[in-house]
Amino acid sequence: MTKHLWIRAALCTVVALALQPPAWAQPAPTLNKPGRIVVTVPPGGGIDTIARRLATKVAPAMGQPVIVENRPGASGVLGVDNIVRSAPDGSSLILAAGSTITVLPHLMKKMPYDASKDLTPIAQIGVTPLVMLVNADNPAKTLGEFVAAAKARPGTMSYGSYGNGTLGHLIGEAFKHAAGVDLVHVPYKGCAAAINDLIGGQLSAVMCDIGSSAAFLQPGSRLRGLAITGTGRVAAFPTIPNFPEAGYPTLGPLVGWLGIFGPANMPKPLVATLMADFAAVMKTEDMRAALAQIGYEIGDPDPARFARTVREDTVLWGKLIQSIGGIALE
Repeated sequence: MTKHLWIRAALCTVVALALQPPAWAQPAPTLNKPGRIVVTVPPGGGIDTIARRLATKVAPAMGQPVIVENRPGASGVLGVDNIVRSAPDGSSLILAAGSTITVLPHLMKKMPYDASKDLTPIAQIGVTPLVMLVNADNPAKTLGEFVAAAKARPGTMSYGSYGNGTLGHLIGEAFKHAAGVDLVHVPYKGCAAAINDLIGGQLSAVMCDIGSSAAFLQPGSRLRGLAITGTGRVAAFPTIPNFPEAGYPTLGPLVGWLGIFGPANMPKPLVATLMADFAAVMKTEDMRAALAQIGYEIGDPDPARFARTVREDTVLWGKLIQSIGGIALE
């Protein structure tokens, strides 16, 4: 009798344990307060629009309303510093341009944080190439012809960018270095002003993001694209070769991107949940369409590859800036 009771008790214990969910199957962590996504630009622009779309779409999965908080200034440092100082509970995230994270530390002597240690990469949202533009009246129909003209008249040709220390500036300098040409850099406050002067004949070329340039690359436009960064071609402009195809492989990796980051020391289960939430959002067609409107393609959905991209880009841009003699921003 005792033996039978022992067997029954053991069976009950086994059944009870089987009915309990395993530790790894516990409910995913959710926010216990409203969330926010910081952007380092003023309201109304393309990146701000993407942030607001992300906030709306990710809020249901996070279980709380998510707002967008604009913190422009100091080339993005103010916004990133705010996140670095926030609690690592998932309620404070930032949508940042890759240049803010991987380039700026090499350009500014004093930074209030170490981006490589004080941030947690969560999701790459979008990727965009930059394009080298010339006036449609320019006799150079290819990048090779442009280089030949620049070598024939050293120091007399110029290129515009959307500001000192921007990707347009750095890629322009990298091109000069790789091609062995002497072009005068003219910085502007944004691509629009530089493009206007290119159309007006005051510049020989402009290095700008594809989103700002798209309207000027349509058939019959006043401008022509000579080459884009990246290793593929842009679907909307398939006739524009990339720099590696044109003979400049070192310019291929020099693309822009947008990514979601949180503070350092976030719990791993929380990070995993946020990664999955944003990955699901990025699969939606309306998110893809919203990014395409500002010249971006969907970013790499793999979180491990995104973290690697952040590390590798930080090294890549540091070496590039050093190779062209260094650039410093106050």
